[in-house]
Amino acid sequence: MVIEIVLLVLLAGAFIVLKIFQSESERKRKLEREERKIRDKAATGGFAPKQMYKQTENDSEEEITMSEPDSTEDN
Repeated sequence: MVIEIVLLVLLAGAFIVLKIFQSESERKRKLEREERKIRDKAATGGFAPKQMYKQTENDSEEEITMSEPDSTEDN
């Protein structure tokens, strides 16, 4: 009876150790995958600022540009 209890405790301990190794390797794999995504995005210019407004083919409309508000208020 004592042998079976000791054996079950050893098996449970081995199972816990294997789960810890599995979770650490999975965490490392996810981290490497995210680093690879960031490197690929940086290599392809994914972090470059995007064009905010696309110019339409209709030339009769005014061009939309972003500008800061005028500070020519009279106090």
